[in-house]
Amino acid sequence: MKLLVACSLLLLTAPLGDAARILGVFPSPSYSHQIVFLPIIKELAKRGHEVVVITTDPMKEDIKNLKQIDISFTYELSNKHNFSKIINENNKNPFKLMNTFMNIISDTTSTIFEYSEVKKLISNENEHFDLLMVEYLIPTFLAFKHRFNCPMIGLTSLDSPYHGHAAVGNPVHAVLYPDMNLPFQTLKLNFFERLISFTYVQFLKYCIYLKIVPAEDTTIEKYFGNNYPSITKLLDSIDMLFINVNYILHTVRPLTPATVTIGPFIQIKPPKELPKDLKLFLDEAKEGVIYFSLGTNVKSKDIPEETRTVIMKTFAKLPYKILWKFESEDLKEKPDNVKIIKWIPQQDVLCHKNIKLFISQCGLQSLEESLYNYVPVLGLPFFGDQSSNAFKLESNGLGLSLDYKELTVDKFTFSINELINNPKYKNRVKEISNLLKDEPMSSLEKAVWWTEYVLRNKGAQHLKGPAVDIPTYQYYYLDIIAFFAFILCILISVIYLSVKKCLKCTTRKIKRD
Repeated sequence: MKLLVACSLLLLTAPLGDAARILGVFPSPSYSHQIVFLPIIKELAKRGHEVVVITTDPMKEDIKNLKQIDISFTYELSNKHNFSKIINENNKNPFKLMNTFMNIISDTTSTIFEYSEVKKLISNENEHFDLLMVEYLIPTFLAFKHRFNCPMIGLTSLDSPYHGHAAVGNPVHAVLYPDMNLPFQTLKLNFFERLISFTYVQFLKYCIYLKIVPAEDTTIEKYFGNNYPSITKLLDSIDMLFINVNYILHTVRPLTPATVTIGPFIQIKPPKELPKDLKLFLDEAKEGVIYFSLGTNVKSKDIPEETRTVIMKTFAKLPYKILWKFESEDLKEKPDNVKIIKWIPQQDVLCHKNIKLFISQCGLQSLEESLYNYVPVLGLPFFGDQSSNAFKLESNGLGLSLDYKELTVDKFTFSINELINNPKYKNRVKEISNLLKDEPMSSLEKAVWWTEYVLRNKGAQHLKGPAVDIPTYQYYYLDIIAFFAFILCILISVIYLSVKKCLKCTTRKIKRD
């Protein structure tokens, strides 16, 4: 009997399936990206897998089976390029933003590969992994797939860019599925929007294949050695793609089985006790609190002076307290009802009963956290997917959106009062939030199950769609259209020549008569 009990306990405590060695590589110096990936890594370690993760935001807790390689020093590179200021000054100039982004990528990859812990990982001949989980937005790190000869799951903290969908065979179409960085996300694009969307995709292809790929192929050769596949081949060798999307804030599109949607709410954690001073501020605000944050990449201290002046004049007129994530200890002429803090535990604040409104840059994770806690949003988008998120936010009745460059006290005041005092927004947020929560399994459970599926089957190439191997001219019927155009030209030519000949014959006959 004792033996039976001991065996039962052993079975219950054993990890599910065979334990594997997993390498996670998440190099983006952006907290909002990391909070999507790290819960998956943590859960895999808890399930008995041996995990090594390269991350800019190491988890502070001690987790069994998990080794973290801390690359938080990459935040200094973003600060060096002053990305936040460039966003504020050039958010309407995609060429300058893209150029800055590529420079940051180049600096980031080289600095990470020079780091001793990473160099040791690459050079150790005895090192092996059964699976690579890598942030798909920075393609250089896909070289780890070839280094360890293992299957690869690409992850994004947002929707995937064009090349990610194409790599797993998802339908890609500039009109039906506009890129997430464009400010319109609707099926009813006018001609100029369709033209912009088409042109933008071509611009992205130019940046990727003519600028990023050659530069990063050189980086791979420098740090990994010769005989490595080109980045274009590494991008296409992906086994599965995890994308953080949902059917409210993103365009609904058909997906191949090799694509797993891990949104929304994968980053949501049980609430923690707030710091005493912050808790007191929120508890005492019986009139309500407006929470204002522009996320981690856009910093409030860097927004234009005229915009900040409008914001402060508006806040001074309001009967509510304002909690503002502000990255400096000094804010001149700060209204008395405003409290500034450099870093705020956002999820814990948003679930407080006195929060009336969230003024946000419309980053995806911020919107999800607001939706989860039934808080309406006033959007002030700056760059990237924020404009399209703001569009979906407003079109679904979850809040309102304003252009920060055209912000006035009257517009700002009206939008804030409308969102707080009109119950339709709060009711709509509750409706959509409950709809998104109605899933057969949590986003985390789904991500872990499919990760172990790839491990069990040593890849998932069989789940990718046939569009992967079809050239662009065949995908869009260009050869067939050209064929029919050719036939039509021949028919028109034959008809034209026949008519011409008949007319000549008729003319000759008339002359003879």
